[in-house]
Parts: sequence; C-alpha cells; structure tokens
Amino acid sequence: HMARRLAEAGFRVKAWNRTPDKASALAADGVEIAASAADAAIDADAVICMLSSGPVCDEVLLSEGGVLGAMRRG
Repeated sequence: HMARRLAEAGFRVKAWNRTPDKASALAADGVEIAASAADAAIDADAVICMLSSGPVCDEVLLSEGGVLGAMRRG
C-alpha cells in the first residue's frame, strides 16, 4: 500500500478513502486519517490520487469541497 510505505519511509501522510474502514486501517501505520478529501489536501506539498474512474476523479477533485479547491496555490 503506497500510503503505508511512504509513512514507513518517514513522510507525513494524510489519507482519505471513500470507504472509512479502509482508511482507518492505515492509522496503526502512522498515517493521519483525514475527515474529507479536501482535508487531506490542505497544506500538502504533494497530493497523490488513486481513484477508480474518471467520474470518481471529477467528483473527488473538482466538486465543491473537493481536493483542488483545498490545495494551496503554486
């Protein structure tokens, strides 16, 4: 799992999953669990998305309260 490996390597990782149980399983590995996709993106230097389809990407990234609106400029 990419989030787990990044946390093990010493990176600060904040994860969100549409299925909360999947995200909460990462907490034991040092991954901070975000309340929303936007929350996961706030103050992040980089955002990695692993989503199942184009429509899901549009929803998570572009919707009101989505990732792109939460990311800092630059």
